[in-house]
Amino acid sequence: MADAESSGSPPPVSLLAEAERRRLELDQAERWLQSDPAQRRVVTRALAAALVLHATILVAKMPNWGPDPVRVDAPQEQSMKVQFLRPPPPPPKAPPKPPEPVTKKVPRPDPTPDEPEPITAPPPPPVPSTSTAPPSPAPAQDMGPIRVSPGQGPGLIKKVEPRYPPIAQSARMEGNVIVDAVIRQDGTVSDVTVLRSTNKMFEQACIDAVRQWRFTPGPRDVVLTVTVNFTLRQER
Repeated sequence: MADAESSGSPPPVSLLAEAERRRLELDQAERWLQSDPAQRRVVTRALAAALVLHATILVAKMPNWGPDPVRVDAPQEQSMKVQFLRPPPPPPKAPPKPPEPVTKKVPRPDPTPDEPEPITAPPPPPVPSTSTAPPSPAPAQDMGPIRVSPGQGPGLIKKVEPRYPPIAQSARMEGNVIVDAVIRQDGTVSDVTVLRSTNKMFEQACIDAVRQWRFTPGPRDVVLTVTVNFTLRQER
């Protein structure tokens, strides 16, 4: 209100009415609080705070108070131009390197070739003497048995069938055994050697049977290869 009086213009009617109303309220509150001092202090403080708050609001609502508002224009939108650049072309590929020429090593000629060796005559063969002559072959009867083929050897006179092993017979197993038989001059079999067989259980039965065979007599002992088959008979 001091600002309004100093400016020379009379205060508005609304402000005078508001001040008069506040004065009446203060007088009425003072009459209420004369009977109770403690309540008077509390109400006095509340009224003082209310007066300060109302005075602040009134001063703020007075015209021509504070600086004039300044109009602020919104910033103008600036257009932005975006330009996309093409990527640079890839660098050209380097041409492949030509293959390196293969150099062959040429042997250098020997500046000092070897001289031809002199040709020497071979020594004469030694003359055999009676003291160094090879020994005469032993008589045929002193040599061991010779090997003959089945068609050229002695003929078979007696053939004994081998005894079939019970285990192989119950298991329905078949096979063969190849042996070398030494046949003496009288046609008997002295020795039997197993060369190979399909199963070990057939070997002993084959040896026992071949030793009982008999052949035609001959001038000397021979070795004959014999094959013995173990085959199960088909039941009818």
